[in-house]
Amino acid sequence: MSKKNWWQPPRRFEDAQNERKVSWLELFYDLVYVACIGQITGQIAAHTDGKDIGYAVLFFVFIYWSWINGTQYYELHGNDTVRTRWFVFLQMLAVGAVAISAPAAFRGDVFNFTVSFLVIQGVIIYLLASVSFYDRSHIKLSGPFLLCYGAAFVILFISIFCPPAAVLPLYLLAIIINMFAPVLSARYFNKNLASRGKQFSASPALVERFGQFTIIVLAESILSTVSGFSMINSRSLLVWGIFCLSISIAFLLWSLYFDMTNEQELKTGYRYYQFFVFVHLVLLGALGVFGACLKNLAGHFETPVSPVLNRIIVISLAIFLAAMCVVGRLITDDDQQTKSYRRQVTRWNIVVILLLITASVLLKDCSVFCLLLTVFLLLAIPVVVGIVTWLKHEDHSEKQSD
Repeated sequence: MSKKNWWQPPRRFEDAQNERKVSWLELFYDLVYVACIGQITGQIAAHTDGKDIGYAVLFFVFIYWSWINGTQYYELHGNDTVRTRWFVFLQMLAVGAVAISAPAAFRGDVFNFTVSFLVIQGVIIYLLASVSFYDRSHIKLSGPFLLCYGAAFVILFISIFCPPAAVLPLYLLAIIINMFAPVLSARYFNKNLASRGKQFSASPALVERFGQFTIIVLAESILSTVSGFSMINSRSLLVWGIFCLSISIAFLLWSLYFDMTNEQELKTGYRYYQFFVFVHLVLLGALGVFGACLKNLAGHFETPVSPVLNRIIVISLAIFLAAMCVVGRLITDDDQQTKSYRRQVTRWNIVVILLLITASVLLKDCSVFCLLLTVFLLLAIPVVVGIVTWLKHEDHSEKQSD
Protein backbone atom coordinates (compact mmCIF):
# COMPACT_ATOMS: atom_id res chain seq x y z
CA MET A 1 0.00 0.00 0.00
CA SER A 2 1.55 3.31 -1.12
CA LYS A 3 1.52 6.51 0.95
CA LYS A 4 -1.13 8.08 -1.27
CA ASN A 5 -3.55 5.31 -0.22
CA TRP A 6 -3.26 5.97 3.49
CA TRP A 7 -6.32 8.22 3.78
CA GLN A 8 -8.11 8.53 0.47
CA PRO A 9 -11.67 9.85 0.03
CA PRO A 10 -14.42 7.26 -0.57
CA ARG A 11 -14.83 5.91 -4.09
CA ARG A 12 -17.39 7.82 -6.14
CA PHE A 13 -20.66 6.12 -6.99
CA GLU A 14 -19.89 6.56 -10.70
CA ASP A 15 -16.69 4.55 -10.23
CA ALA A 16 -18.42 1.48 -8.76
CA GLN A 17 -16.82 -1.76 -9.92
CA ASN A 18 -19.36 -4.21 -11.28
CA GLU A 19 -16.81 -6.97 -11.86
CA ARG A 20 -14.79 -7.54 -8.72
CA LYS A 21 -14.01 -10.19 -6.15
CA VAL A 22 -15.14 -10.10 -2.55
CA SER A 23 -12.20 -8.76 -0.55
CA TRP A 24 -10.62 -10.40 2.50
CA LEU A 25 -11.62 -7.32 4.51
CA GLU A 26 -15.30 -7.94 3.68
CA LEU A 27 -14.99 -11.59 4.71
CA PHE A 28 -13.34 -10.57 7.97
CA TYR A 29 -16.10 -8.01 8.59
CA ASP A 30 -18.78 -10.68 8.14
CA LEU A 31 -17.20 -12.92 10.78
CA VAL A 32 -18.03 -10.60 13.68
CA TYR A 33 -21.72 -11.13 12.98
CA VAL A 34 -21.31 -14.80 13.90
CA ALA A 35 -21.06 -13.75 17.54
CA CYS A 36 -24.19 -11.58 17.36
CA ILE A 37 -26.31 -14.23 15.68
CA GLY A 38 -25.00 -16.86 18.11
CA GLN A 39 -26.15 -14.77 21.07
CA ILE A 40 -29.62 -14.31 19.61
CA THR A 41 -30.15 -17.95 18.65
CA GLY A 42 -28.84 -18.98 22.07
CA GLN A 43 -31.51 -16.87 23.76
CA ILE A 44 -34.23 -18.37 21.56
CA ALA A 45 -33.00 -21.87 22.35
CA ALA A 46 -33.22 -21.15 26.07
CA HIS A 47 -36.60 -19.39 25.92
CA THR A 48 -39.09 -20.22 23.17
CA ASP A 49 -41.93 -18.07 24.47
CA GLY A 50 -43.43 -15.36 22.29
CA LYS A 51 -41.83 -12.46 24.18
CA ASP A 52 -38.26 -13.67 23.74
CA ILE A 53 -38.80 -14.54 20.09
CA GLY A 54 -40.20 -11.04 19.60
CA TYR A 55 -37.06 -9.56 21.20
CA ALA A 56 -34.90 -11.83 19.03
CA VAL A 57 -36.63 -10.77 15.81
CA LEU A 58 -36.30 -7.10 16.73
CA PHE A 59 -32.61 -7.40 17.61
CA PHE A 60 -31.92 -9.49 14.51
CA VAL A 61 -33.40 -6.79 12.28
CA PHE A 62 -31.04 -4.25 13.86
CA ILE A 63 -28.06 -6.55 13.28
CA TYR A 64 -29.06 -7.38 9.72
CA TRP A 65 -29.60 -3.74 8.83
CA SER A 66 -26.21 -2.75 10.22
CA TRP A 67 -24.64 -5.49 8.07
CA ILE A 68 -26.56 -4.24 5.01
CA ASN A 69 -25.32 -0.68 5.54
CA GLY A 70 -21.70 -1.75 5.94
CA THR A 71 -21.91 -4.09 2.96
CA GLN A 72 -23.55 -1.58 0.62
CA TYR A 73 -21.12 1.19 1.60
CA TYR A 74 -18.11 -0.99 0.85
CA GLU A 75 -19.66 -2.13 -2.44
CA LEU A 76 -20.31 1.40 -3.68
CA HIS A 77 -17.64 3.51 -1.99
CA GLY A 78 -15.04 1.25 -0.36
CA ASN A 79 -11.40 1.12 -1.43
CA ASP A 80 -8.16 -0.38 -0.19
CA THR A 81 -7.06 2.46 2.07
CA VAL A 82 -6.31 2.94 5.74
CA ARG A 83 -9.47 5.04 5.98
CA THR A 84 -11.69 2.16 4.83
CA ARG A 85 -9.93 -0.31 7.09
CA TRP A 86 -10.26 1.99 10.09
CA PHE A 87 -14.00 2.44 9.73
CA VAL A 88 -14.57 -1.27 9.05
CA PHE A 89 -12.62 -2.02 12.24
CA LEU A 90 -14.68 0.56 14.17
CA GLN A 91 -17.91 -1.06 12.95
CA MET A 92 -16.60 -4.48 13.98
CA LEU A 93 -15.87 -3.20 17.49
CA ALA A 94 -19.41 -1.85 17.78
CA VAL A 95 -20.95 -5.08 16.45
CA GLY A 96 -18.85 -7.04 18.95
CA ALA A 97 -20.19 -4.80 21.70
CA VAL A 98 -23.72 -5.61 20.51
CA ALA A 99 -22.96 -9.32 20.90
CA ILE A 100 -21.64 -8.80 24.43
CA SER A 101 -24.65 -6.72 25.52
CA ALA A 102 -27.33 -8.87 23.83
CA PRO A 103 -27.97 -11.25 26.80
CA ALA A 104 -28.57 -8.30 29.13
CA ALA A 105 -30.86 -6.71 26.53
CA PHE A 106 -33.07 -9.82 26.60
CA ARG A 107 -33.39 -9.29 30.36
CA GLY A 108 -34.50 -5.69 29.86
CA ASP A 109 -31.15 -3.93 30.39
CA VAL A 110 -30.77 -2.31 26.97
CA PHE A 111 -28.43 0.61 27.78
CA ASN A 112 -25.20 -0.93 26.44
CA PHE A 113 -27.07 -2.51 23.54
CA THR A 114 -28.50 0.88 22.53
CA VAL A 115 -25.19 2.70 22.87
CA SER A 116 -23.51 0.08 20.68
CA PHE A 117 -26.08 0.58 17.94
CA LEU A 118 -25.76 4.35 18.27
CA VAL A 119 -22.08 3.94 17.42
CA ILE A 120 -22.94 1.77 14.40
CA GLN A 121 -25.61 4.25 13.27
CA GLY A 122 -23.27 7.19 13.82
CA VAL A 123 -20.48 5.60 11.77
CA ILE A 124 -22.70 4.93 8.76
CA ILE A 125 -24.14 8.48 8.96
CA TYR A 126 -20.62 9.91 8.94
CA LEU A 127 -19.56 7.70 6.04
CA LEU A 128 -22.55 8.67 3.91
CA ALA A 129 -22.07 12.34 4.77
CA SER A 130 -18.40 12.11 3.79
CA VAL A 131 -19.37 10.71 0.38
CA SER A 132 -21.54 13.77 -0.22
CA PHE A 133 -18.77 16.05 1.09
CA TYR A 134 -16.24 14.76 -1.41
CA ASP A 135 -18.78 14.41 -4.24
CA ARG A 136 -21.48 17.09 -4.16
CA SER A 137 -23.45 15.39 -6.94
CA HIS A 138 -24.13 12.47 -4.59
CA ILE A 139 -26.18 14.48 -2.10
CA LYS A 140 -29.48 13.64 -3.85
CA LEU A 141 -28.74 9.93 -3.47
CA SER A 142 -27.42 9.98 0.09
CA GLY A 143 -29.80 12.72 1.29
CA PRO A 144 -32.79 10.41 2.03
CA PHE A 145 -30.48 7.99 3.88
CA LEU A 146 -28.95 10.79 5.95
CA LEU A 147 -32.42 12.12 6.79
CA CYS A 148 -33.84 8.74 7.85
CA TYR A 149 -30.72 7.47 9.60
CA GLY A 150 -30.34 10.78 11.44
CA ALA A 151 -33.94 10.59 12.66
CA ALA A 152 -33.45 6.98 13.77
CA PHE A 153 -30.26 8.01 15.60
CA VAL A 154 -32.17 10.65 17.54
CA ILE A 155 -34.92 8.17 18.43
CA LEU A 156 -32.39 5.60 19.68
CA PHE A 157 -30.65 8.29 21.73
CA ILE A 158 -33.97 9.36 23.29
CA SER A 159 -34.74 5.72 24.19
CA ILE A 160 -31.79 5.73 26.61
CA PHE A 161 -33.68 8.10 28.90
CA CYS A 162 -37.10 6.45 28.55
CA PRO A 163 -38.74 3.87 30.86
CA PRO A 164 -38.40 0.21 29.78
CA ALA A 165 -42.00 0.06 28.52
CA ALA A 166 -41.28 2.78 25.94
CA VAL A 167 -37.95 1.41 24.69
CA LEU A 168 -39.24 -1.36 22.42
CA PRO A 169 -41.78 0.88 20.61
CA LEU A 170 -38.99 3.39 20.00
CA TYR A 171 -36.75 0.58 18.71
CA LEU A 172 -39.48 -0.48 16.32
CA LEU A 173 -39.98 3.10 15.12
CA ALA A 174 -36.23 3.49 14.54
CA ILE A 175 -36.14 0.30 12.48
CA ILE A 176 -39.09 1.38 10.33
CA ILE A 177 -37.49 4.77 9.66
CA ASN A 178 -34.19 3.12 8.76
CA MET A 179 -35.90 0.78 6.30
CA PHE A 180 -37.82 3.63 4.73
CA ALA A 181 -34.55 5.22 3.53
CA PRO A 182 -34.05 3.04 0.40
CA VAL A 183 -37.72 3.42 -0.51
CA LEU A 184 -37.43 7.20 -0.26
CA SER A 185 -34.22 7.29 -2.30
CA ALA A 186 -35.42 4.95 -5.08
CA ARG A 187 -36.88 7.77 -7.19
CA TYR A 188 -33.68 9.85 -7.12
CA PHE A 189 -31.55 6.75 -7.58
CA ASN A 190 -33.36 5.60 -10.72
CA LYS A 191 -33.57 9.15 -12.09
CA ASN A 192 -29.82 9.66 -11.62
CA LEU A 193 -29.00 6.43 -13.43
CA ALA A 194 -31.54 7.10 -16.20
CA SER A 195 -29.92 10.47 -16.91
CA ARG A 196 -26.76 8.55 -17.77
CA GLY A 197 -28.58 5.91 -19.75
CA LYS A 198 -28.01 3.21 -17.12
CA GLN A 199 -29.97 0.89 -14.83
CA PHE A 200 -28.93 -0.37 -11.42
CA SER A 201 -27.44 -3.84 -11.51
CA ALA A 202 -26.26 -5.58 -8.35
CA SER A 203 -22.76 -6.87 -8.91
CA PRO A 204 -22.04 -10.61 -8.54
CA ALA A 205 -19.83 -9.74 -5.55
CA LEU A 206 -22.74 -8.03 -3.79
CA VAL A 207 -25.04 -11.00 -4.40
CA GLU A 208 -22.26 -13.29 -3.15
CA ARG A 209 -22.13 -11.38 0.14
CA PHE A 210 -25.74 -12.38 0.84
CA GLY A 211 -24.74 -15.99 0.29
CA GLN A 212 -21.90 -15.60 2.77
CA PHE A 213 -24.24 -14.13 5.37
CA THR A 214 -26.62 -17.03 4.78
CA ILE A 215 -23.71 -19.41 5.41
CA ILE A 216 -23.11 -17.64 8.75
CA VAL A 217 -26.73 -18.20 9.82
CA LEU A 218 -26.68 -21.81 8.63
CA ALA A 219 -23.42 -22.37 10.49
CA GLU A 220 -25.20 -21.31 13.66
CA SER A 221 -27.72 -24.10 13.06
CA ILE A 222 -24.89 -26.63 12.91
CA LEU A 223 -23.12 -25.11 15.92
CA SER A 224 -26.38 -25.15 17.88
CA THR A 225 -26.88 -28.81 17.01
CA VAL A 226 -23.32 -29.80 17.92
CA SER A 227 -23.30 -27.83 21.17
CA GLY A 228 -26.69 -29.23 22.14
CA PHE A 229 -25.65 -32.83 21.51
CA SER A 230 -22.28 -32.35 23.22
CA MET A 231 -24.13 -31.84 26.52
CA ILE A 232 -25.89 -35.21 26.24
CA ASN A 233 -24.20 -38.08 28.06
CA SER A 234 -26.11 -40.81 26.26
CA ARG A 235 -24.78 -41.96 22.90
CA SER A 236 -27.53 -44.38 21.93
CA LEU A 237 -28.51 -45.23 18.37
CA LEU A 238 -31.52 -42.93 18.71
CA VAL A 239 -29.32 -39.97 19.69
CA TRP A 240 -26.98 -40.54 16.73
CA GLY A 241 -29.97 -40.88 14.41
CA ILE A 242 -31.43 -37.56 15.57
CA PHE A 243 -28.01 -35.93 15.24
CA CYS A 244 -27.66 -37.16 11.64
CA LEU A 245 -31.15 -35.93 10.79
CA SER A 246 -30.40 -32.47 12.23
CA ILE A 247 -27.21 -32.08 10.17
CA SER A 248 -28.93 -33.51 7.09
CA ILE A 249 -31.74 -30.94 7.37
CA ALA A 250 -29.16 -28.14 7.52
CA PHE A 251 -27.58 -29.59 4.37
CA LEU A 252 -30.95 -29.65 2.58
CA LEU A 253 -31.57 -26.02 3.52
CA TRP A 254 -28.12 -25.17 2.14
CA SER A 255 -28.95 -27.02 -1.09
CA LEU A 256 -32.27 -25.24 -1.53
CA TYR A 257 -30.65 -21.82 -1.18
CA PHE A 258 -27.41 -22.22 -3.09
CA ASP A 259 -28.74 -24.37 -5.91
CA MET A 260 -31.22 -21.56 -6.53
CA THR A 261 -28.75 -18.66 -6.34
CA ASN A 262 -25.36 -20.17 -7.25
CA GLU A 263 -23.56 -18.09 -9.90
CA GLN A 264 -26.82 -16.35 -10.80
CA GLU A 265 -27.38 -12.62 -11.18
CA LEU A 266 -30.26 -10.45 -10.00
CA LYS A 267 -32.63 -8.96 -12.53
CA THR A 268 -31.59 -5.48 -13.58
CA GLY A 269 -33.29 -2.70 -11.65
CA TYR A 270 -33.05 -1.07 -8.23
CA ARG A 271 -36.41 -2.40 -7.06
CA TYR A 272 -35.32 -6.01 -7.63
CA TYR A 273 -32.29 -5.44 -5.43
CA GLN A 274 -34.42 -3.86 -2.70
CA PHE A 275 -36.81 -6.82 -2.78
CA PHE A 276 -33.75 -9.07 -2.53
CA VAL A 277 -32.59 -7.21 0.60
CA PHE A 278 -35.95 -7.36 2.39
CA VAL A 279 -36.69 -10.97 1.41
CA HIS A 280 -33.33 -12.02 2.86
CA LEU A 281 -34.26 -10.36 6.13
CA VAL A 282 -37.26 -12.69 6.38
CA LEU A 283 -35.37 -15.70 5.04
CA LEU A 284 -32.40 -15.35 7.40
CA GLY A 285 -34.61 -14.65 10.38
CA ALA A 286 -36.51 -17.88 9.72
CA LEU A 287 -33.24 -19.82 9.42
CA GLY A 288 -31.98 -18.38 12.69
CA VAL A 289 -35.16 -19.33 14.57
CA PHE A 290 -35.05 -22.86 13.16
CA GLY A 291 -31.41 -23.29 14.16
CA ALA A 292 -32.22 -22.21 17.71
CA CYS A 293 -35.06 -24.72 17.85
CA LEU A 294 -32.68 -27.53 16.89
CA LYS A 295 -30.60 -26.78 19.97
CA ASN A 296 -33.74 -26.65 22.09
CA LEU A 297 -34.69 -30.18 20.98
CA ALA A 298 -31.43 -31.65 22.28
CA GLY A 299 -31.82 -33.49 25.55
CA HIS A 300 -35.60 -33.91 25.23
CA PHE A 301 -35.65 -37.04 23.13
CA GLU A 302 -37.74 -39.09 25.54
CA THR A 303 -40.64 -36.64 25.66
CA PRO A 304 -42.96 -35.43 22.87
CA VAL A 305 -42.13 -32.14 21.20
CA SER A 306 -44.17 -29.35 22.77
CA PRO A 307 -46.94 -27.92 20.56
CA VAL A 308 -45.36 -24.45 20.72
CA LEU A 309 -41.94 -25.69 19.57
CA ASN A 310 -43.58 -27.82 16.90
CA ARG A 311 -45.38 -24.79 15.49
CA ILE A 312 -42.27 -22.59 15.62
CA ILE A 313 -40.24 -25.17 13.68
CA VAL A 314 -42.91 -25.61 11.02
CA ILE A 315 -43.61 -21.88 10.65
CA SER A 316 -39.92 -20.99 10.37
CA LEU A 317 -39.35 -23.61 7.66
CA ALA A 318 -42.52 -22.55 5.81
CA ILE A 319 -41.36 -18.92 5.87
CA PHE A 320 -37.93 -19.95 4.56
CA LEU A 321 -39.45 -21.90 1.66
CA ALA A 322 -41.85 -19.06 0.83
CA ALA A 323 -38.93 -16.61 0.83
CA MET A 324 -37.00 -18.92 -1.50
CA CYS A 325 -39.94 -18.81 -3.93
CA VAL A 326 -39.66 -15.02 -3.99
CA VAL A 327 -35.86 -15.13 -4.39
CA GLY A 328 -36.35 -17.38 -7.41
CA ARG A 329 -38.46 -14.67 -9.02
CA LEU A 330 -35.68 -12.09 -8.55
CA ILE A 331 -32.95 -14.15 -10.24
CA THR A 332 -32.33 -13.87 -13.97
CA ASP A 333 -33.22 -16.85 -16.18
CA ASP A 334 -30.14 -17.25 -18.34
CA ASP A 335 -31.22 -20.39 -20.13
CA GLN A 336 -34.03 -22.91 -20.39
CA GLN A 337 -32.31 -25.31 -18.01
CA THR A 338 -32.15 -22.74 -15.21
CA LYS A 339 -35.70 -21.58 -15.89
CA SER A 340 -37.08 -25.13 -15.78
CA TYR A 341 -35.12 -25.95 -12.61
CA ARG A 342 -36.36 -22.84 -10.81
CA ARG A 343 -39.95 -23.37 -11.89
CA GLN A 344 -40.07 -26.98 -10.66
CA VAL A 345 -38.37 -26.24 -7.33
CA THR A 346 -40.67 -23.27 -6.68
CA ARG A 347 -43.76 -25.39 -7.33
CA TRP A 348 -42.60 -28.11 -4.99
CA ASN A 349 -41.59 -25.59 -2.33
CA ILE A 350 -45.22 -24.45 -2.24
CA VAL A 351 -46.39 -28.06 -1.98
CA VAL A 352 -43.96 -28.73 0.88
CA ILE A 353 -45.19 -25.63 2.73
CA LEU A 354 -48.73 -27.03 2.66
CA LEU A 355 -47.51 -30.49 3.69
CA LEU A 356 -45.51 -29.04 6.59
CA ILE A 357 -48.55 -27.21 7.91
CA THR A 358 -50.66 -30.35 7.54
CA ALA A 359 -48.02 -32.45 9.30
CA SER A 360 -47.84 -30.04 12.23
CA VAL A 361 -51.59 -30.47 12.76
CA LEU A 362 -51.59 -34.25 12.41
CA LEU A 363 -48.36 -35.01 14.27
CA LYS A 364 -49.43 -33.88 17.71
CA ASP A 365 -47.36 -35.16 20.64
CA CYS A 366 -44.83 -36.66 18.22
CA SER A 367 -41.28 -37.51 19.21
CA VAL A 368 -38.20 -35.52 18.19
CA PHE A 369 -37.12 -38.30 15.82
CA CYS A 370 -40.53 -38.44 14.15
CA LEU A 371 -40.67 -34.66 13.70
CA LEU A 372 -37.17 -34.37 12.26
CA LEU A 373 -37.66 -37.36 9.99
CA THR A 374 -40.85 -35.80 8.62
CA VAL A 375 -39.09 -32.47 8.05
CA PHE A 376 -36.15 -34.21 6.36
CA LEU A 377 -38.35 -36.20 3.97
CA LEU A 378 -40.42 -33.16 3.03
CA LEU A 379 -37.42 -30.88 2.44
CA ALA A 380 -35.77 -33.60 0.35
CA ILE A 381 -38.62 -33.44 -2.19
CA PRO A 382 -37.74 -30.09 -3.86
CA VAL A 383 -34.02 -30.86 -3.62
CA VAL A 384 -34.40 -34.20 -5.42
CA VAL A 385 -36.85 -32.74 -7.96
CA GLY A 386 -34.39 -29.94 -8.71
CA ILE A 387 -31.48 -32.33 -9.22
CA VAL A 388 -33.51 -34.62 -11.47
CA THR A 389 -34.76 -31.66 -13.52
CA TRP A 390 -31.24 -30.32 -13.95
CA LEU A 391 -29.83 -33.70 -14.99
CA LYS A 392 -32.64 -34.26 -17.51
CA HIS A 393 -31.84 -31.00 -19.25
CA GLU A 394 -28.13 -31.82 -19.27
CA ASP A 395 -28.83 -35.20 -20.91
CA HIS A 396 -31.12 -33.51 -23.43
CA SER A 397 -28.45 -30.91 -24.22
CA GLU A 398 -25.79 -33.59 -24.69
CA LYS A 399 -28.04 -35.56 -27.07
CA GLN A 400 -28.71 -32.42 -29.12
CA SER A 401 -24.99 -31.60 -29.32
CA ASP A 402 -24.23 -35.16 -30.49
